[in-house]
Amino acid sequence: MRLPSLRDLVPSRAVDAVTVRVLHPALHATATAAVAVAREALRWAYVGQVDGDRMGFRSFGERSMVQQPYATLVGLGHVEIGSDTLLAAGVCLAAVPESPDRSDGAPIIRIGDRVWSAPGLSIVAHRSVEVGDDVWFGPRVYITDAGHDPSDPSVPIGHRMEPAEPVRIGDGSWLGAGVVVLPGVTIGEHVTVGAGSVVCDDLPSHAVAVGSPARVVRRVDDGALSVVDGGASRTVSRRS
Repeated sequence: MRLPSLRDLVPSRAVDAVTVRVLHPALHATATAAVAVAREALRWAYVGQVDGDRMGFRSFGERSMVQQPYATLVGLGHVEIGSDTLLAAGVCLAAVPESPDRSDGAPIIRIGDRVWSAPGLSIVAHRSVEVGDDVWFGPRVYITDAGHDPSDPSVPIGHRMEPAEPVRIGDGSWLGAGVVVLPGVTIGEHVTVGAGSVVCDDLPSHAVAVGSPARVVRRVDDGALSVVDGGASRTVSRRS
């Protein structure tokens, strides 16, 4: 025997009126308050030096923070973070040794001092990804030192890895939103990489690079700005 519901006992219009005028506002106010409390809690929630030591980071510098909520932290015994570094929410750090018997003692992911990342930085490394000091990342930057091998059509591409190749990003560089850095790349010092660029080859220091694949479009040497055009370069005023 089915017990009568509220709609069986009260006209539907009255139930709808109660829902709209009372229930919905009460649920809205409760949910809004809960979200406000959660947001305030997240302001104070981060992985700091004490947490880093407890979680097993290889090293975690003073005054550095990984904001909560992070996306993925894997292989922390192979990850070093310098001092005064801030990695915003949604960061993924995955350090998985290419060889299980690796014994060279070097970190797989090393992030220097005073590094700053906007939300969504992802670093996936199997051999070595090194980020220098004072490097800044825009949102959703992706860096990896290994890709997948498509050479054998009988094996799913995702099941075969290419040998990892070290990646290095030099001091003082800036990578814009959505930049992808592929295996074997060295980015020099004080390099600007434009948003959405895919870095497949090395970039020299003091350069501006854009595109997919990223190409150098400007260089700054000894205070002079050179515009690179079709493989040639011309020196222009810093104001141009």
